[in-house]
Amino acid sequence: MFVKKIASLGPSSNSYEIIRSMVEFGVDGFRINFAHGDPNEWKMRIEYVRKAEAELGKPLPIIGDIQGPSIRIGEVSNPIVLKKGDTVRFILGSTPSNANTVPILAKKFFDIIEVGDIVIMDDGRTRLRVIDRGSNYVDVVALTESVIKSRKTLTIQAKEIDMPILSDRDLMCIKFTVENDIDYIGLSYVRKAEDIENVRDILKRYGRSDIGIIAKIETKNAVKNLDDIIEVSDVVLVARGDLGMNFGLEEIHHLQKLVVDKCLKKRIPVIVATQLLESMMENTVPTRAEVVDVSIAIEMGVDALMLTGETSAGKHPLEAVKWLKKIVDFVERHIHKSINEASSKAREGLEDLRLRFTKGVLELAEDIEAKLFVFSMYGNTAKRISTLRPRIPVYVASPDIHVLRKLSILWGLNLLHVEAKSYEEGMQKMLKKAIENSLVSYGELAVLTYGLREPKQRVEILRIGS
Repeated sequence: MFVKKIASLGPSSNSYEIIRSMVEFGVDGFRINFAHGDPNEWKMRIEYVRKAEAELGKPLPIIGDIQGPSIRIGEVSNPIVLKKGDTVRFILGSTPSNANTVPILAKKFFDIIEVGDIVIMDDGRTRLRVIDRGSNYVDVVALTESVIKSRKTLTIQAKEIDMPILSDRDLMCIKFTVENDIDYIGLSYVRKAEDIENVRDILKRYGRSDIGIIAKIETKNAVKNLDDIIEVSDVVLVARGDLGMNFGLEEIHHLQKLVVDKCLKKRIPVIVATQLLESMMENTVPTRAEVVDVSIAIEMGVDALMLTGETSAGKHPLEAVKWLKKIVDFVERHIHKSINEASSKAREGLEDLRLRFTKGVLELAEDIEAKLFVFSMYGNTAKRISTLRPRIPVYVASPDIHVLRKLSILWGLNLLHVEAKSYEEGMQKMLKKAIENSLVSYGELAVLTYGLREPKQRVEILRIGS
């Protein structure tokens, strides 16, 4: 198994039984969207994930997704259904005055919008044209059949709204992340590298620089500053929903490939998300086009695929997970050429001495058709191996569950939790556990390695049982 699977949690997956079943069906990590719900709901979902982790013995990372500088609908008591040609009014504030009035909390939305502008919502499904405006209201007409719900994001086509990267709510969510055993922060609407560095500085002040930062690429400025953003990010995510609201839909495949290729070359983990299996919001089987779309993302060499609405709000969350696993498993078994191309691309132009040594260890194991076992205290050696897109089974052991969780969404790593105080002890226990779990058999070749914090690495080749 190379490509990992991440599921978003929400009302459709709000029980321990469903979360546990998702893990049993192949999910490697979970996302909580802080744009929806409240801390009590988030804590309950975290508790369910940690319980499944303990009972199933599988490290499970949690991504806390903060909303960033987005414009969102306020609270709407009941969804507003619009037919094409219907009108509705947006007002500044938090409370709607009647059924045809929609609250928006951000003053800047009203400052820059103009008559004739197109407002896009719900990953592009809702399109509205501005027909009148005042200082605190905007009247729009529906260009599509639309449903307006609470907390949905709005985009003004061809315009970016200049807002601080973090709101007061975002700062509260970062504090919640620090205090509640969350492994990654997903930063929405990133525009430049400084946005990432700002969040990293906050985490350092909390003493939690170990929490990873996932930069979500979804704005024109993010694409413009892509190289700089990749350099300072722990993981990059192609957020296709909002990309499709800020760019033409015909551009999305090109943008996805651009981001994935740059991440492969810079050896930064990359995730693709949004509308992977969108039809499964309603249906039990994906469309042919969705299966092809997911297959193409796998062939590109992504680290992970993330289900969003399919598992958080869809009618068939478990079926969506099963289908994602089914597609991933088939592609990995049959499309060896694409995996080889991703591996070759990731191994080009290595200048760092540790990366060159890691490449040598990996290719040694590949050449002799051995399984590779890595003991890692801090995860650095394992991450380097993953970024080189191994073509063989790689098993990583660590005494630190937090390290294992962060590695869980990276390409090709199979994880083992072992208690050890030294590298030598860790290597011995890792191999013993691998044999007990039938991960390696007597007579097979194994390459064992570990990396020290200083630029040293030990390698050992052995035949199991000899």
